[in-house]
Amino acid sequence: MGNNAMVKSALTGAVLQTLMVLLGNMVPAIGKIPSFYALCGTLLAAVTGALFARWTPATQTGTVAGGGAIVGSGASIIGSCIAVATGQWPGFTLVQLAFPAISGAIGGAIGALLGRMLPKSSAA
Repeated sequence: MGNNAMVKSALTGAVLQTLMVLLGNMVPAIGKIPSFYALCGTLLAAVTGALFARWTPATQTGTVAGGGAIVGSGASIIGSCIAVATGQWPGFTLVQLAFPAISGAIGGAIGALLGRMLPKSSAA
């Protein structure tokens, strides 16, 4: 992966989204909680955006928010595709990918801005 923060955060977000879907598949009661995937997926998109912000410390705030939106949206779309592939999104139509794309972009941008504002921990 190298030092590319966008690639690292996007892959990390995709792994987190995949784990969420697999957890919902292994524990069906979790997947039946109303809006579980939407809320948890958006939260994971925010974490993905925050990781991007933390891994790009010298980047301007607007660029960080845009990058967070991109990685958050991408990770949410991947999670949604896995949910479709595992049968956890019944009645899926392609236009429905707009929902995770938009919520993931918003969550990723907010996460990136929060990740930029939070103080970095210092090594003791």
